[in-house]
Amino acid sequence: MSTFTLNAENLQALSRLFTYPETWPVTDIQRLALTAGEVTGGAAADDFNLTTLQNNYVRLFINTLPEVPCPPYGSFYLEGTLMGPSTIRLKKMYREYGFETDEIPDHIAVELEFLALLSTLSSHDLVREDYDFLLGHLRQWVPDFFKQVERSDDTGFYKEVSRYAKQVLF
Repeated sequence: MSTFTLNAENLQALSRLFTYPETWPVTDIQRLALTAGEVTGGAAADDFNLTTLQNNYVRLFINTLPEVPCPPYGSFYLEGTLMGPSTIRLKKMYREYGFETDEIPDHIAVELEFLALLSTLSSHDLVREDYDFLLGHLRQWVPDFFKQVERSDDTGFYKEVSRYAKQVLF
């Protein structure tokens, strides 16, 4: 089986990698066959640790002045605002499946996690329609998001995760 198959396991691994890292994501890195050199941008492993990863996550996706370089929200790229109509549609879809999240519904990690869930249920026609909608929705905005990540990530970790995500999603 290809490392880059669009399946629940790869989607879940990508979801976790685009979530704030509480622990070093060894399993997910291995799942995507990333090497130490790829995820550290060539830096020595001693120079690249969980704190570095956490700081980079915050800088890229949460809080940087004057603006966050890589907002991880679909509505930012699709509508130029947070919590736009596409976010509301996703929130409604999540509710229909009993899927709950504390994060904004169109955060890339949430969308990937929900897509993974749908991929495990996709034998039903209605679920398949929702899966196709969500995959299409992601494919509309993540190319711009990935470009921002590749341009802004100076450590290399999220740059590589974005490259692998493109291979899984497209």
